[in-house]
Amino acid sequence: MAAITFNTVNQATHVREQLKIVLAVFRAMLDAFVSNRMRQAAAEAEHARSRQPLGTPSPLISAQ
Repeated sequence: MAAITFNTVNQATHVREQLKIVLAVFRAMLDAFVSNRMRQAAAEAEHARSRQPLGTPSPLISAQ
């Protein structure tokens, strides 16, 4: 009976470690995705800003 308990605890520990690894990989993938999207958005905003004629108000600023 003690062997079954030890084996179950060992398996639970192994599964917990695997889950930590999977979560770390997922977190890294999500960080890379968000970082890439932020860079793309910044580049698009810079491109849109550079195409505006001088003296034209930014479309992000609403008239009040």
